[in-house]
Amino acid sequence: MGNDVVGATPALVYLDTTVLLAYTLTRLVEKDRHAATAALVQRINAGQIRAVTSFYALHEVLIFALRNAGDPMTGRRLGKEALVQILQTDIALLPMLTREEKILQARTFSALKDSSDISHAIAAYLCGCGAIVLYDQHFADLPPVLQWKTPDELV
Repeated sequence: MGNDVVGATPALVYLDTTVLLAYTLTRLVEKDRHAATAALVQRINAGQIRAVTSFYALHEVLIFALRNAGDPMTGRRLGKEALVQILQTDIALLPMLTREEKILQARTFSALKDSSDISHAIAAYLCGCGAIVLYDQHFADLPPVLQWKTPDELV
């Protein structure tokens, strides 16, 4: 998986929502993915890999919890627990993009088929990430300025 860029682990990586979900909310049903993401987070917490994520990803984690829980109260509780678990790691947090950043960078990432992925890609690019780490084929159309990898490729 991932793209065909050869080399060592990028100096800084962006963790997509799919990785955060495997680490938190879907860990019981995606055991292999959880094991890989937990190993990746261990490397991040040990300072072996530098990683960031964004408010876009955190919001998507919360929305996932709300949509998949049996009731709103449970969804809010599970979502909050997942966010706390993520925020207790050494994963740095990026802010939302400004309107200007989106406008200036949108063309670079226009090949991405899912428009919600564009903000993640722009945030990663502007922060200086070498790769986006994910379990999502949507990013297969990333331009050469960013590569994509799965957690398994980094552990």
